[in-house]
Amino acid sequence: MLGRARSNRRLDVMLAGLVAALAALIILAAVPGPNHDHALARDPLDLSSLRGLGLALERTGQSDQAEAVMTFVGARTWRDGPTQVWLLRRRLDQGRYQDAFRSADALLRRDAEETTRPVLFPLLVAAAAYDDARPALVARLAAAPWWRGDFLRTLAVHGRVLGTASVFTELANTATPPTPAEYAPFVDRLVGEGDYAGAFAVWRRVVRARGVPDQGLRDGDFTGRFDGAPFTWSVAAGAGGESETGPAPDGAPGWALRVTYDGFSSPSLPTQLLVLSPGIYRVSWRQRIAPPSPERLFWRIRCADSGLTAARAPVEGRTATNTRWRDMAMAVVIPASGCAGQWLELATAAGERRRPVEAWFAGFRLRSAS
Repeated sequence: MLGRARSNRRLDVMLAGLVAALAALIILAAVPGPNHDHALARDPLDLSSLRGLGLALERTGQSDQAEAVMTFVGARTWRDGPTQVWLLRRRLDQGRYQDAFRSADALLRRDAEETTRPVLFPLLVAAAAYDDARPALVARLAAAPWWRGDFLRTLAVHGRVLGTASVFTELANTATPPTPAEYAPFVDRLVGEGDYAGAFAVWRRVVRARGVPDQGLRDGDFTGRFDGAPFTWSVAAGAGGESETGPAPDGAPGWALRVTYDGFSSPSLPTQLLVLSPGIYRVSWRQRIAPPSPERLFWRIRCADSGLTAARAPVEGRTATNTRWRDMAMAVVIPASGCAGQWLELATAAGERRRPVEAWFAGFRLRSAS
């Protein structure tokens, strides 16, 4: 309990410190002139004068009375910046995070010129790391304020990993779960840091993919949608290559991935990140490529850590049967180290001149062969 109390005090000091600069500037500009008493006498409900009275009460040490006045002003209008900053700082000092973040929300909603974000976003990012403050932050984000997307992308890049993961997973259980544009940057960050298992765990909890196994290949039948995270199939990007999914041609059942490639350029073609344990696996699929060889497209599995190729599809011969559906497979050996994540990717073997090919792929399966 003592450790938690100290943590709470540190949080209060940290958050209050982050907002102090903004508070000083806005409140200084709002300090009333000598005639605010006369203004109140003329109109006891004049909000500007009431705010001045609240600030004056604080300067004389009457904090409780000051809070009563400022709370009244804040309840009458959420657009009064100086009042909301005062309430934000006061409520942070008291550990009243739900009320504090309501004031932060009010400030951000009126921040069309993005002048308060440099102070308030770091404040909220810091709050995400603390168990006591995080529920109030998630509740505020669940209300889907217009600034939420920008903040979640900031949190994804700058927040502490554990706290940030908790924000995304807790928000996933609300009526307004994170969108792919909001959670993909955090998943990409974890992948970039080499935490493939952690990235996959966060992605699975956020998208609530309860039927997805701990490891394996996802959407081998190409019926899902690309969400921007590396654990779903990507789409082709760059000159010389295109991809799309649709009904398989030639009367084949189900859906398939169609890829066109000019045979010369170096586009990024569909990939998917796997998180396989060390061992031996077998990947199988069906493909249809036209015209026949020389083969300009092939599948491989490459270790995300080291770049080592753990598997490569066999090269087909120059036969007319390449234009028909063909069963394919490759053996995969995941080493004990240096291969914590694996890219299943469609790679290119570019030629010296353009030689367009059209390929269809379907029915990907991965099984352990250990």
